[in-house]
Amino acid sequence: MKQFLKYIFIGTLTLIPLFIVIQLILWIDTLSMQLFEFVSSYTNSQVYTTIVLSLTILILALLGYRIEKAGKSYIVSLIDTVLIKIPAVGTVYSIVKKITALFTPNNKDSKKEVVLVEYPKDDTWVPAYVLNKHNDSFVLFVPTSPNPTSGYTIIVDESKIQKTSLTVGEASQFIISMGADFVKKEEISKIIKNTIKEK
Repeated sequence: MKQFLKYIFIGTLTLIPLFIVIQLILWIDTLSMQLFEFVSSYTNSQVYTTIVLSLTILILALLGYRIEKAGKSYIVSLIDTVLIKIPAVGTVYSIVKKITALFTPNNKDSKKEVVLVEYPKDDTWVPAYVLNKHNDSFVLFVPTSPNPTSGYTIIVDESKIQKTSLTVGEASQFIISMGADFVKKEEISKIIKNTIKEK
């Protein structure tokens, strides 16, 4: 019986990725239907709703293309200028924009530097995103597993970090997999070993 339960557990773990993908597809499908119904409540026509949604998708694609090629969009820049001038709203908008820029691929304005830092104590290494820096002070975002968008913001001296060639995507991949996908393990292991030797 014990062995049988073990097989069930292993089989369940094997299918978890499939379950997650199915849930994601169902969530996207539900969201799409809700959006379609929301627009339909204003247009009162399936044809007009389809046209509106198609145009919205096209505009988003063109916006993404413009940002990808030119690094910015005049429409987004105009929105930024207006919103940043609004008290309270401007502060929140600016912060959220900086955070989302960190995860945006090919964003030329964000450096997306990933470092290793000893946190929450010495000899315990975690990947962190560099959000800001001034002289030798680094503002880091230490993400938590398995959700890389939650975590802690810390300020450390440059001497406390080790620079890596990891990209935000690779670091996020490592965090989401809870370390199961150990990207650039040779480089990271070497950095940690050399740091221990220096101590």
